[in-house]
Amino acid sequence: MKRAAMGLVVLLLSLPANSQDKKLVLLAAHRAGRVEVFDSTTLNPIGSIRVLPLADGISSSPDGRILYLREGLAPDFKGCCALYALNLDTKRMTRLVTPILGVTISPRGDYVLTQRGNVGIEVYDGQTFERKPPVPHSVAPGVYHLSFSPDGQRVFGTANWPQPSLDIFDFASRDLVRRYSIAGNVALLGTWLRDDFYLYAYDDAQGQLWKVNRQDKALGVPLKISLADTASECAIHDEEMVGASRRIFLYEAFGGKGDRRLFCRRSVPGGIFSIDPKTGNVGRRLAGGVHFASLVPSPEGQELYGIDVRHPNWDSVRLVRIDAERGRLLAKKELTPDVWFIDLAQLPSTLVPHAQQEAVHD
Repeated sequence: MKRAAMGLVVLLLSLPANSQDKKLVLLAAHRAGRVEVFDSTTLNPIGSIRVLPLADGISSSPDGRILYLREGLAPDFKGCCALYALNLDTKRMTRLVTPILGVTISPRGDYVLTQRGNVGIEVYDGQTFERKPPVPHSVAPGVYHLSFSPDGQRVFGTANWPQPSLDIFDFASRDLVRRYSIAGNVALLGTWLRDDFYLYAYDDAQGQLWKVNRQDKALGVPLKISLADTASECAIHDEEMVGASRRIFLYEAFGGKGDRRLFCRRSVPGGIFSIDPKTGNVGRRLAGGVHFASLVPSPEGQELYGIDVRHPNWDSVRLVRIDAERGRLLAKKELTPDVWFIDLAQLPSTLVPHAQQEAVHD
């Protein structure tokens, strides 16, 4: 027994530190040039890191050691955006590319994808940040919202320009595997539920939802999605969706230039719609009094974290944590008036910022 116990101790000590002790935190970057770190349960502040101004997005590597930030363009920071990698061990920010539209990280964190418009998909090493062979424009002609398949072998790109389509790429060969073109004047969204990818198209009238089987040459018959809207005379400009647990959560995104509250005379509801992906049935509106700018699910999908933009000019903002089943508000935290972006991250406990820290940039 003693030998077995000693062997277990040796095994635990030999494991990498980041596999033993991690903390789930909520990262929140805002335009003033700071990344705030909040406790994922209470939403109480833990610490912060001063970064470059004009933050426009944040995401983290799977191991929690690198934060990717979209920041304003140096030296005047009046334009947007450059991609920086912030190493939490050294607090050094490395500039990868500029300008960019978005960033996508592979499941293991070994690759980072970016786009600068319809110029193809650029690829960077997630450790050295060196540029790798891209997916060329001749193969990937769209402006995409990108996501990796869970095994990292495929890249799914939803494009609304130059035409609505879902393009699927083999990442190793950089080849196009399948293209699904969508007819009509629609906008496209996509999300993963475990190993399944769902494509959603919407216009002013209704939505359509497909479960995508990449072996099929054409999409099947979609599920029709109908959402109740008490301000239907004012067209919805932006919808967003996330997949979590066994549900798809669809919401109107507020806080942008197309925020309906800027021009609609009627009261515009907020909230989230929970959709059964098997039937298309839409549950009741959750958290109808919350106007979400963005939404992030917890790892198990039982909770949702969001930014509540109570006024279109971002002068009244808060973080909220919500029960994904009933929409009950579990925690809230008032934020400084500013434009904010969030991500959930599993950080090694030794790298969780406490108090105020400062990043060093190139």
